[in-house]
Amino acid sequence: MLSRPRSLLFWLVLIILLYIITTAPTELANTILAVWRAIKQFFDSLDEFINTLEGT
Repeated sequence: MLSRPRSLLFWLVLIILLYIITTAPTELANTILAVWRAIKQFFDSLDEFINTLEGT
């Protein structure tokens, strides 16, 4: 069964699938880092705002 030649469509789909599998962790990590930085920036700005209000 493994020695049977495959069609061009099979190899094309396989290559695309392998590409998605190899790049998905990088994209996911970049997304998580972007969300983390946005949340951190929001709370840092909120802290600055509260400190400004307390100072007046």
